[in-house]
Amino acid sequence: MSGDILQLAKRDSKFFVTNGGFEVDIELVTPTNDRSLLLTGFATKHWINFDTDGNPVNSKNVHICIDEAILVSNGYPHRSKNNEIFLKNHYVSFPDSSGFQKKYVVRENFPDETLGLIVCILGDVNF
Repeated sequence: MSGDILQLAKRDSKFFVTNGGFEVDIELVTPTNDRSLLLTGFATKHWINFDTDGNPVNSKNVHICIDEAILVSNGYPHRSKNNEIFLKNHYVSFPDSSGFQKKYVVRENFPDETLGLIVCILGDVNF
């Protein structure tokens, strides 16, 4: 019975991230610019963050949440030689609320290997 509940949780979480009405079009590009992938996922950009003491500060906070199964099914490289999720330094772009397409770089990735989702913390690309 609990396995059934877990399968429902996986299905539902992936649905809301990729097709539940809150998704946006996201492009991932490898650090070497030799592979790219268009997919849908959850993306957010806001200006509320917290300092090391837990106080709110006005700084940019950008992240995405994507379904690993989409990366796997499209052969997009996303694991290290040790078979760990590794998307650091990959490029990400998605439109903000004005429709402006902004490019970011993955600074940190936090996989949920129970649900099959990956949260990536993004930073500005310095050219």
